[in-house]
Amino acid sequence: MKQMFLTSSGEAVMDDIVNKLTNDPKDMNLAFINTAAEVEEGDHWWVRAEKEKLIEVGFNIDEFSIKDMAKDDIEKRLEDKQIIYFCGGNTFYLLDQVIKTGCDEIIKEKIENGVIYIGSSAGSMIVGKRIDLVSTIDDRSKAPDLKSDGLGIVDVAILPHWGSEFFKEEYLKGFEAMYAEGIKIVPLTNQQYLWVKDDLVQTIQVSDLSPNQGISISLD
Repeated sequence: MKQMFLTSSGEAVMDDIVNKLTNDPKDMNLAFINTAAEVEEGDHWWVRAEKEKLIEVGFNIDEFSIKDMAKDDIEKRLEDKQIIYFCGGNTFYLLDQVIKTGCDEIIKEKIENGVIYIGSSAGSMIVGKRIDLVSTIDDRSKAPDLKSDGLGIVDVAILPHWGSEFFKEEYLKGFEAMYAEGIKIVPLTNQQYLWVKDDLVQTIQVSDLSPNQGISISLD
């Protein structure tokens, strides 16, 4: 079964995700791929926070970047992993590295074979149809040769951190690009995530007032 958890902030919703897994996290090996953050300036606090949360809930963590890795080396690194987790950062750079290394083909095959994919922010956006709807949030110059808009594993465009004051100005400036027909746009707050099971996508809201509430949509 194809299963994906696409989040704005993996740390904020991880307790709820764990409740939906059939195995105990302590019995699961997780590849924590930090590639998206490596071109971001300043403190990568979100990477530490997400990794610490994953350790807290019990996963066995293997942290690495796929930058400049050979496809065969990535496949070997993922051989014993039940979960692949891509954290946030620069979405354009991440997608560029995923394609250049052949990791895109690996991801698609792994997901089809039952490996769980968890994305946080940029890690969620790259598996969708479009990453360029709010292009000013990330520095596109970090991936000048990128020719792809997204991997298209899910038939939606994800807008992470919806409602966050930190991203409000950029979202408002980029609204014209978001105003388009022919694409399913899914804004996600930091307390929401998409739970993908085969061709069904459920939007999960995590909060004290409405735990585990969801809205299901079809990918067809």
